[in-house]
Formats: sequence, C-alpha cells, structure tokens
Amino acid sequence: MACAVEFRVNLPDPLRYACGLARTATQRGARLMLTAPQPVLDELDQLLWTFQPGSFVAHVWQDDPLAARTPVLLAAEPDLARAGLVDALVNIGAGLVPGWERLPRVIELVGDTAADKPAARQRLRAYRAAGHEPKILPFAA
Repeated sequence: MACAVEFRVNLPDPLRYACGLARTATQRGARLMLTAPQPVLDELDQLLWTFQPGSFVAHVWQDDPLAARTPVLLAAEPDLARAGLVDALVNIGAGLVPGWERLPRVIELVGDTAADKPAARQRLRAYRAAGHEPKILPFAA
C-alpha cells in the first residue's frame, strides 16, 4: 500500500488543528503519532487536555509503558518501528520523519506564517523526489 501524503497549509493555529484532528481520528478508531520539536510537543501535551472543555484526547509519549494501548503518541524523534501499528503520522515539525514511507498516511501541518513555509516546501520536494504526489489542502475557516 502506498503512503498518502497531505499538506494542510495556512493553518492559523497548527496545535489546535492537531488537537481537533487527533480527536476526530481517534473517534473513528485511528491511531496517530504526532511529532514536532520538544517544546512544541510540551505545549501540545497540555493542549490535548484543555482545547475542548470537558474532554481530552488520550495520549502518551512514545516511550510510555501504555504506548501500545494509547491512540495518540507524542514523539520529538519518532521511532515508527517501535510504535507498532500507526494509521497516520502528523508532522508539525520542520523535517521529514525517517520511515514515513512505510505508513498508510502522513499529514503535514503548516502554519500561516512566512517562517513555516520554507521547511514545508523542502518536505514537499522530498516527498515528490520519493515518488509521491502530496495533496495540498488549504485551511478554510
């Protein structure tokens, strides 16, 4: 099965978007790996508890003993081979994640600031060079 790659671009708040995406995906039974630099993941970890009043998205760090039974994993340096079955990798970071091509789906979240775009363009070129044609989905409020 080929990996489907999507870029969700011009997001005003990629972390809140990631929370909503994780909530929807887990409600449908999917298992996700969310990756970003550690300070961003620390913020995301808190936001997954508070972004929606009265609910949270079950999540743990990839090295937690409960990782095999938890629908959302957080990892600054994902080990996809150790993570087990993951339906999608959600990347909020600047680089490609090693092993992405073995997954069913990769979702790249790109903010609406000028600083987010150069790294996203590099990732887009890398996916294309690997023989994939990513879908580009602009944010619509």
